[in-house]
Amino acid sequence: MLTETAPRTTRTRTTNVGLEMDYSCICGRRFATERGMKIHRTKMGCLSMSSQQQRTAIADKTLENQSQVQNHSAKEIQAENRDDVPRHPSSDKRHKINFPPASSGKQWEDLDSKIVLKIDSLLGKSTLEHRLATFGDIVYQTCLDTFGAKQHQTKCPPQRSRRQLEMDTLRKQKRKLKKQIRAARSEETNGLLVIWRQLKARHSALSRTESARKKRSQKRKNASSGIHSSLQDISSNNPSLEL
Repeated sequence: MLTETAPRTTRTRTTNVGLEMDYSCICGRRFATERGMKIHRTKMGCLSMSSQQQRTAIADKTLENQSQVQNHSAKEIQAENRDDVPRHPSSDKRHKINFPPASSGKQWEDLDSKIVLKIDSLLGKSTLEHRLATFGDIVYQTCLDTFGAKQHQTKCPPQRSRRQLEMDTLRKQKRKLKKQIRAARSEETNGLLVIWRQLKARHSALSRTESARKKRSQKRKNASSGIHSSLQDISSNNPSLEL
């Protein structure tokens, strides 16, 4: 029995030869549409390669700009080097100067004349940049040579009052009596307890007096700081007022 078979059709893939490939990927392949290029980049990972190359190009451009700035920047104008101009590196810590009080006008006038003579003799023919760089060093060295450095003063510890010294003595005596009570016999314990109670009463009275003194002192400090802060607030709100 003969059966008829349907004719077999073949599909052929047609390409548009005349279509221009306008979209190129970073890997070198070219595509006719932007959508095809994006699909290719997502599948093949070309996006990460593109971002990495962009970051590298930006970094190279930044380094190039920095090198150009360094090479073509204006050179610092230096005056002639003079050995008598004092120079103090910024890393060295300068000594504090023992300045006279503001009421001694004669000393300040002498200092002013010394500084003027020193600047005229050292910076008479120098450039503006050199004057700005060495002006502060000259003034500092002149003041240091005139008045000298301020001596470091060691702070003395605060002196303890007689009440505080007595409290320390009573505290030691109470501690010593406790040890004696533990080691004493039964007939000696009552007498030692009487002495310990007397010391405790005296120590408690002194502690109350000392605590009241500290509270009064703290109250005065708080009041003075409050007045000072209120005056500062008034002056800040009214700049025309002078304290």
